[in-house]
This record gives sequence, C-alpha cells and structure tokens, in this order.
Amino acid sequence: MRVLIVEDDMEIQQLVSYFFKKENYEVQTAGDGLEGLKAVKSFKPDLIVLDIMLPSLDGKNFTSIVRDMSSEYGDPVIIMLTAKTEIEDVLEGLQLGADDYMKKPFDPRELVLRARKFLEGKNVGKSGRYSFKQVVIDEKRRIVKDGETEVELSKKEFDLLLLLIKNQGIVLSREKILDRVWESNYYTGDRSVDIYISKLREKVKSIAENIKTVKGVGYKLEEKR
Repeated sequence: MRVLIVEDDMEIQQLVSYFFKKENYEVQTAGDGLEGLKAVKSFKPDLIVLDIMLPSLDGKNFTSIVRDMSSEYGDPVIIMLTAKTEIEDVLEGLQLGADDYMKKPFDPRELVLRARKFLEGKNVGKSGRYSFKQVVIDEKRRIVKDGETEVELSKKEFDLLLLLIKNQGIVLSREKILDRVWESNYYTGDRSVDIYISKLREKVKSIAENIKTVKGVGYKLEEKR
C-alpha cells in the first residue's frame, strides 16, 4: 500500500518514512501542502500522514480540498500530525475529513499501527466486502468472486485470501499466517502455508502472480508493476 508523508520538518519526515518502509509500505514524501496535493494526484496514496502547520497550504485546507474534490484526489485515509494541543484545532481537522490525529511528539510505531488498522478496513463497506483488482470477497456471506465467476474455497483458503487482501502490500510471515488463519503455530508447520498458497494461486487465477513469495519470510499480495 502507498503512504504519502506531507511534513516540512525533515527529521520527522525521515523518521516516519523509515518506519513505514520498514513495514514494506511504498512511501513518498512532500515538504509543503501544494507539493503534497500534486503528489496525491500522481502517487495516488492509500494513506496520507499530514502535518497541520505546513508552508504554502496548511493541513486543514489541504484536507478540505482532498475531501471536496474526491474525483481528482481519491479517498485516502488521512492521519493528521499536530503540535497544537487545543481541542478545537483537532475537532476542526476531523470535521474537515481527517480520519485520525496524533499529537507531537509521538511514537512512530504507534502511528504505523493506527495506520494499519485504517488500511485493513479501507476496502470494506457496510456489507463486509473487500476487493483486490477484480477479486471481491463478501466476508459475511463468505463468497469470493473472480470477476463474474464465483470461486469455491475451503474455510482455510477463504481465511488466507481474506488475510492477504486485508494486508495487501504488507509482508506476512508464515508464523503470522499460521497464527491468524490456523490460530496455532504448534500443530502445523510452514509447509501447510505453502500448500494453501499454491491452492489459492490455482483457484484465484487473476491474482496468482500478485501473490508474491518473500524468500525466507512469507508472502504478500501486491500490485504488479
């Protein structure tokens, strides 16, 4: 997934960038509001980490423009960073369309965790539908469609595909997959994950090449370049 960091403090910008890259997010940065708006159009981020006090265009006006012109800027998650402590400033940012905020100083690890929670639910609607390319998962009805074709998956296959789509762009270790899908890493081994990944590639053909093997670690679902 793509993260745009709009921050004029280079030290904070580099720090935040480092922690997102460490978690295998694709990151781009901008040093002021106008540069950030241009980057939203070209980079098409899933998440924007946005400082409120920016040169050329502040974070509040930036948020207002992005939300009012969604046909041009899309619908990214916006997390504001603010040195301001007045609750009115925070409320105004949220009313303009920010999804969350963090007060400076902050722990970048917490920022990444908050971002992940938002991004996991980014493609889900009230009906519990997730999507990646032409694949759509209805979590509540446990239905998977690849284009117009319904794909028959076992419970484990379904849960594994759902986990990959919810965490697209993020490397998932075999241990984490075992913990989340099998709810155990004691009675099963790494080979079980590899076998089920192979089954998914066979059954959900349109995204077979998007399920990438990360040697020595695990797997991730990503857009082809």
